[in-house]
Amino acid sequence: MAELNVKNLHMHFAGVIALNGISFSVKDGEIFSLVGPNGSGKTTLFNCINGFNRPQKGEIHYNRTDLLSRAPHQIIKLGISRTFQNLQNIPYMTVLDNVLLGDHSKISNRETVTRWFSRRQREREEASALDVLDFLGLANYEQKYLSGQPYGIQKLVEIARALVVKPKLILIDEPAAGMNDQETMEIAKIISEIRDDLGITVLVVEHDMSLVMSISDRVCVLDSGNVLALGIPEEVREHPDVIRAFLGEEAHA
Repeated sequence: MAELNVKNLHMHFAGVIALNGISFSVKDGEIFSLVGPNGSGKTTLFNCINGFNRPQKGEIHYNRTDLLSRAPHQIIKLGISRTFQNLQNIPYMTVLDNVLLGDHSKISNRETVTRWFSRRQREREEASALDVLDFLGLANYEQKYLSGQPYGIQKLVEIARALVVKPKLILIDEPAAGMNDQETMEIAKIISEIRDDLGITVLVVEHDMSLVMSISDRVCVLDSGNVLALGIPEEVREHPDVIRAFLGEEAHA
């Protein structure tokens, strides 16, 4: 059974502490959410998990594999993909081609030659991408250029690119950022379906507490690089430090 384990993670930048001994685990088949204000260490933690940052101290293991010894492209091959807080789409490419870019872990000399000479290879890749677009409700967008598409569509394309590699664990960074209430509800539904229908474990970074509380099996609250609270949503919602820091005393009254 695959499980992500983060143990005693320390990360600092020029003396600024981003992560201060963070520890938690994400169980197979779970929706696990990280919440906290800007600067609390959420995205830094994501960057450590997928190999963009190297912490000064600590351990990260996925299915007993040491992630800190692996490069980002090797981590993808282990079954971990991610989205980004800021959109990484290319606006003057089609939606389909943007999604196909997510399969970059297969880019090698052999795969490039195969793709060049084999139409069936391209067709297989496109079929996989189209299945993902259909799952996300974007079946009619594949040939549309991303430039000028609504922000909500662009966020879904970001998720599609992370799904096309068929991950076992997906890291989703602030999926509801910039969304209206209706779009946020749709994102919540999609995250639940990624776990329930596709069987993918989900680790989410998000500011929207109502979204987090509605979809999460467990929630970890970060503040200034420290774990403020960790538990099921009901426990975290009632935690006095969380109430003071994020919900306000009036929200608890």
